[in-house]
Amino acid sequence: MSKSNPSSSWIAQFKPGDRVEISSHDPGFRGSWFAGTVVRREAKNTNRYVVEYDQLYEDESGEKLLQETLDWIQLRPPPPPPEKKKVQFKFGDEVEAFHSDGWWEGAIIAEHSGGKFVVFFRGSKEQIVFEEKDLRLPVQWVKGEWEPRFEQVQREKEVS
Repeated sequence: MSKSNPSSSWIAQFKPGDRVEISSHDPGFRGSWFAGTVVRREAKNTNRYVVEYDQLYEDESGEKLLQETLDWIQLRPPPPPPEKKKVQFKFGDEVEAFHSDGWWEGAIIAEHSGGKFVVFFRGSKEQIVFEEKDLRLPVQWVKGEWEPRFEQVQREKEVS
């Protein structure tokens, strides 16, 4: 008789064709999310999926999209669009910035005129200027639900 694992009840179940964001455990890619599609489940009783990236390719020729087999924990549905109220980014905010075909975790370290922000990426130690349209607040996919990250909750408390 097997015991059921209570934590397995919320394990994400994806189907072929589902849109996902993909996280990598490879060095240099931690803290990033890339858009893709589920191709298939690796095997019937596993939580591993074959996914195809939207904008990453197998080689430099750019002819064939990259496919990888990944654990379910590296996948999540695309986050919901931001609420209708406009997000007001400011110095110190944790953000995700769209760069090099994916969303990368960083922090705003300066504001420029015209709705531009300097984002610092801890992993690469880079500072890059982004337009507001290329930034989003980070959210977490926890037990099948979207939750704001701690920093975002704290910020909303300060504003209200």
